Parts: sequence; C-alpha cells; structure tokens
Amino acid sequence: MNNFQYIEAPAKLNLNLFITGINHKGLHLLKSHICFLELCDQIYIKYSFKDEFYQTSKNKFLLVNPNDNLISKAIKAFRLHTNWDQKFKVILEKKIPIGAGLGGGSADAAATLILLSNLYNNNKDINQKITLASLFKIALNLGSDVPACLKSRDLLLKGYGEKLTNSNIPKGYYFLLLNPNLNLSTKSVFDQYKDNSKDECNDTNLYFENIQIYNSLISSAMVLAPSISLILSNLKNLPNITAYGMTGSGSTCFGIFKNLNDINVFKEKFYQILDKPFFIWQGKKKNYRFNRVTNSKVLENNF
Repeated sequence: MNNFQYIEAPAKLNLNLFITGINHKGLHLLKSHICFLELCDQIYIKYSFKDEFYQTSKNKFLLVNPNDNLISKAIKAFRLHTNWDQKFKVILEKKIPIGAGLGGGSADAAATLILLSNLYNNNKDINQKITLASLFKIALNLGSDVPACLKSRDLLLKGYGEKLTNSNIPKGYYFLLLNPNLNLSTKSVFDQYKDNSKDECNDTNLYFENIQIYNSLISSAMVLAPSISLILSNLKNLPNITAYGMTGSGSTCFGIFKNLNDINVFKEKFYQILDKPFFIWQGKKKNYRFNRVTNSKVLENNF
C-alpha cells in the first residue's frame, strides 16, 4: 500500500444531554439526541516499518499529545483484539477543538477503527475478518462516545453509550459553534455535577422542532467556564434563532438558524464584545457512511 488511506472524523453535537441515573459501577447514565457536523478532523494512515504519528496543525488548541491520544489507543486496542502486529504511519489534520464537548477524540478513535478494519479485512494474508460487532465492542471500551462516532449519523443515545437508535434530526438548518478556546475535562465537569442544580441554567421550554434542548451538565460547566454564560446570553437574545444550548460537557455552545444571514449578523456583533479569540464555526449537519475510506496521496511528500 503506497498511498495513504484517508477518512473524515466528524464532530458530534449533543442537542440535549439528560443524566438519567448512575449505574452500579458509578457511571452516569445518559439520554441524548446526537447529530454530526460538516466540521471534521482528517486522518491518514498507511503501512510502515514502525509506528509514526504526525500532526499538521501548530495551533495549541488543536494539538493532541503525540504519546497519549485516542488514535494511538485505538490502534493498540485493535492490535490486542486481532493479534495484528502491523505498524502504521498516521497523520492527523485536526479541525475539532480539544476538550470542547464535540467528541473530537472519540471521532478520531472511531475513524481510526474504521480505517484499521478496512485494511485488516482487505488484507489477503488474513483469514479471520473482524466483525462490526467486535468493532463496536472495542469502541465502547475506548470511551462512551466512540460507538456513536462509529455510526456518525443522527442518533438517540441511552445508557453510557452502548444503546444507540437511529434518529431523524430536522434538516435544512445551519449550526453555529462558539468555543472560548477553553479545554474542559469531561471528568471535571461530571465531578462538579450535582443533581439539584440541573435545572438552574436550562430553559425547559426550548425546542428544536420536536427535540427538547437541555443539558444536565450546563451548571457544572459554567462553574469551570463562566464564559459559557456570556455566549448563551448573547444567543438567547437573538430574535431569529431557532434554538441554542451547550453540547456535551462543554465548553462549546451552539445556535441553530434557518437563515445563514442571521448567523453572519450575529457574528459581527459578537466579535465586538470579545476580549480574546474564540473558535467559531458555521455549517450544516450530515449523516456519514460507515465505509467512507478512500485512497489519498495528500500530504505524502510532507512527512
């Protein structure tokens, strides 16, 4: 294989996130409507004589630890499951902010598993192919969001990530993401969570068509990132916004718009009140095919 195998790893957006309980292992049980966005990391992989990991970005908010990241963990877990000792050269072109509640690490892990399964199952020297069920098992062991990111389509998630049902999120809308370039640890936000504070910062009458917009972690995240309150208060006052909220454990907030021009008007006003740079993205949601691996010579001569 001379060329890289290439795949997109799309950002996950939690339209809502309800904490429904805690299981016997102390894990929080969740219920969440999820969609995936046109915002994607890109991952390139090819056979190598040794493991190599490269990143294209020099933005500190987009850099992962080269020695401890979910791509490397996914490769290790895949090897452990299959006893495949193949080495790889990996290039990550990161676009999704880290610790932003957008599932960037989980998306990278899931996309890596898809790449590896494609290489593995198409290798003529391997007789025992890996099944989709096995891939989802590996994914769940890597993190609660990784199975959903394997599907990368409209979903209703329940439990701690293992119960996934296909859903239909309304089409034809534009999404605006606002992140104060603040890396929020999911564990820290969950540690801060208190059940009696879950309604404090949520408008329970906020809906995106038939989907309630709600996040049980919003009060916890605001303690660690007060700028979330600034973002939401500005979104709330927009006359033409369809819905708004915080995704995942933060710190990214989102607005949903029917008209692209309403986003542009808001962005001009929002830039005027900022005292530091924000990560801002706008675009649509998308359902991705599971088998979306392609060949690519991109970046071949750069690393």
